[in-house]
Amino acid sequence: MSRTVLNKLLSHSFENYQILFNELKFHNHNPHHLGSLYLLGATDDKLEKSYKVMCEDLDPYATSPHEINLSNWRKFLGNKNFCKSYRDFFHEQLTTNGNNWHKKLKEFLLDDQEHPLINGVIGGLAHPLIHIGYAFELDSQLVGIEALATTAVCYNYLHEIADKLKLPISPSKSALEIFKDIHLDNRLPIYDKPDIDNLELVVKNYTDLVLSHYNQWNMNKENIEKTIEELFDLAVYIYGATHKPNDIEFDFFLLHLVTAMHAIRIIYPHINNQQIIEHILLQFFYFAMVIYICQLRPEINEHLINDYKIDNEKNNWNYVIERILNTKLIDDAHAVKVIRALKDADKVYGNKNGFYLKTAIKTVDHVNVEDIWIGMSNDQRQLNVLKRL
Repeated sequence: MSRTVLNKLLSHSFENYQILFNELKFHNHNPHHLGSLYLLGATDDKLEKSYKVMCEDLDPYATSPHEINLSNWRKFLGNKNFCKSYRDFFHEQLTTNGNNWHKKLKEFLLDDQEHPLINGVIGGLAHPLIHIGYAFELDSQLVGIEALATTAVCYNYLHEIADKLKLPISPSKSALEIFKDIHLDNRLPIYDKPDIDNLELVVKNYTDLVLSHYNQWNMNKENIEKTIEELFDLAVYIYGATHKPNDIEFDFFLLHLVTAMHAIRIIYPHINNQQIIEHILLQFFYFAMVIYICQLRPEINEHLINDYKIDNEKNNWNYVIERILNTKLIDDAHAVKVIRALKDADKVYGNKNGFYLKTAIKTVDHVNVEDIWIGMSNDQRQLNVLKRL
């Protein structure tokens, strides 16, 4: 594997493919996908071949209505028609700082005390947050520029909640306990089907109720690294321990909780301000709650991971990496990203009786490469969810 090839492909993607595509509905995952493959040890040839598949459906940059500059850059936040202008603006701003682009990126994220841009990173299904994580992890100025542009065009109503979030006022429960309470809370809606389009309705109609759960979280403010670990493990359980006991499947939207928490762990050492990191974690916690509600609040059964049985010949990361790099899974950005996040967590947090490895093996053994994720509004498949009476 070669960093030269990775840089070449990142540069080609930056120059040729817009950060949003398909009528501005979907996010360009090229940096996430390429970076994860590279960090998993993919060969140059595999990077090149997979990159061609990545680009098949992407769109070229469309001309924006007008340019973005220092005097108006906040005025058009959330307007997806400005993808190119935001990319060009942040390119100018970050490249004029030479090798100190990290500093400039953070300045833009933290620019306004009341409404900082960083409070918009959970918009767009947390893709801005994930993109920022890859910018730091790959130490790539171009990915950093894209991360800011993505944050700008995905800045939406969620920032209004994020701006106001405070530390929980009645801390008494773990994050996992709170999600189990949410699962059983009959005051919350039970939709006919999972639908991420319900997100705004949940935020609009149920935020007070969601915050009543949020305020019970016993967040460990004295050890932020432990808090990050707690939320990462919660995300793994939501992703990998919510399927029906005899029908192993994985929800596309809940998957993003794992990759978003991986991003927070990467970002943490680069933000030398505990209050800001705390606030990012609070944003994530709220975001995870509302996504979980939209996806029908599936039951979290820890035993589905903790007691998962694996044949001895599979019980190693080499098996997982071979499956992800040498099957059609290599061309699915989300499969590659979630596996890499789990593998890194195993390295950082330890084996934990195979917690991360078991989840990774479940993934590569049970996802269907032809119809890989569930959780879309038109999908008849469901996790282990409550049924409407």
